[in-house]
Amino acid sequence: MIKLGLVCISQTLRDENPDMVFKTMTRAQFCKKPRNTSILELSSRILHNLIVTVETIKQCHKIGIKHYRISCKLFPLLTEPNLKISLAEFLNQELIIAKLREIGETAKRLGVSLSCHPDQFVVLGSNSDEICAKSIQELNFHSWVLDTIGAPQDYTCPINIHPSLSKFESPEKFVDKFIKNFFQCDVGVRNRLVLENEDKAFWNAKNLYTYFHLYMKANYNFYFPLTLDNLHDQCNPAKNENGEVIPYKDHYLKFYTTWPVTPVFHWSEGIDNSSKHADELTVAPPDIGVDCIYECEVKAKDKGFLKFLPASNFV
Repeated sequence: MIKLGLVCISQTLRDENPDMVFKTMTRAQFCKKPRNTSILELSSRILHNLIVTVETIKQCHKIGIKHYRISCKLFPLLTEPNLKISLAEFLNQELIIAKLREIGETAKRLGVSLSCHPDQFVVLGSNSDEICAKSIQELNFHSWVLDTIGAPQDYTCPINIHPSLSKFESPEKFVDKFIKNFFQCDVGVRNRLVLENEDKAFWNAKNLYTYFHLYMKANYNFYFPLTLDNLHDQCNPAKNENGEVIPYKDHYLKFYTTWPVTPVFHWSEGIDNSSKHADELTVAPPDIGVDCIYECEVKAKDKGFLKFLPASNFV
């Protein structure tokens, strides 16, 4: 069975209600006013974002979408180390916690599975110890959000990250540092973290499988579920020993075996042979004959793949 997933924003919901948009706040905006004033405004925006999330999950169910990637922008500035913002400062803290729980309850009741995808600056194998420490903090916060909404601490609610686009001494040393920092993360991170192939540089699908599955399994008796991104594979193809490009299906079947549950892969189409996402899908994600959830990464969001959803689910 193939399920199609929405990434963060529902354009159909936004069309129905223009207020259903996520609100953010920059560091400059926060620092421009007295802290108490900025805290009050920030907490109001966060509560609004959580309300939008609940309504987005309901919209997914309404139009036949079975999976939703939670936005990583729900809590702007809370992991900014220099600002040291705590939920305890929010006068509406109880409302925020209650709304988080409502997100999980709504998703469970409507049969919509969840995931999240922190920003690309999360690099557990970075050459910078400061970046590694910040990455651990960021992942722990995302795990706290998922724990608070009541999401299971397993790969049915994955936290997906990119390995890295930066240079490193060797892939083995990168993975060794990565796994060392990984085991410093909270248990909710350790039970959910998955990795996807990059659109450029070293971590194409083949190298990701070689080092984060085979090498890690041999040296640590552990490995990560791997998320296959078709567009990244097109932009950064892997080749076999004969110099031939490895087919997508070959990667798919290998990555599939790394998941103990139904895998969550990414599907999109590019613009002008680049990794920039197209407005909509012209081709449905492929059915390889095994269960899979595809997060559809298109600019038009749910409007970009409506035609591939079951017509009977439309309202």
